[in-house]
Formats: sequence, C-alpha cells, structure tokens
Amino acid sequence: MDALLARLGAARGAFVTAWNPCSRAMPWGWNDRMGQRLRAATRRIPRAEGWGRARGWGEQHLLLATDPRRAAVIARRFRQNAIVVIRRGQKARLVLLRAPQCSAPSRVSK
Repeated sequence: MDALLARLGAARGAFVTAWNPCSRAMPWGWNDRMGQRLRAATRRIPRAEGWGRARGWGEQHLLLATDPRRAAVIARRFRQNAIVVIRRGQKARLVLLRAPQCSAPSRVSK
C-alpha cells in the first residue's frame, strides 16, 4: 500500500465503493452505474481502481488519495456504512460511518 500511495503522491487515502449501499446486495447493472457515478464524482482526486471479493460478496472500489474525512463524505453520499483508511507505514483500518439513510425495502402490493 505504501508504494501505491507514493505513486499517487499521497501519504494517506481511503478505499470507497458505491456498490451495495447500506450493505444490501444490488444487481450488477445497478452497481456498475453507481460505480460510474462515483468515478465521475471523484474525477479530480488521484485514485486507483480495484476489486475485492470474499465469502460470496464482491465490490469494485476506488482508493482515493485524499483526506479520509473527504472520502467519508463521498462514501456517505453513496450510502456506504464504512471506508478503509490507509496511511503510509501504518496498518489499514476500518472506519465505520454514521448510519446512512437507508429506507426499508419496498413491498409490492397485490
């Protein structure tokens, strides 16, 4: 991670995604559109793109080379529960965000 941050010209950054808001699995097409919106919203921030997968859950993410507080604001805009903050020479840490506005699943009436 240190080398990646150095390549981006940063001492710190945060992993942010727009996929699966509120920890609810969303269809691939929806997630892809939200990922495009996240890239557009962060086009002026130095970044790297990646993919994470574990235990049946996968998400595309961006490493944003910016102050973690700015990354948290962006993540909340995309209704995310957490970001992963990294700093050169330190271990990565999960930062829980204040609860995003997540509405209850809608019910289809018959």
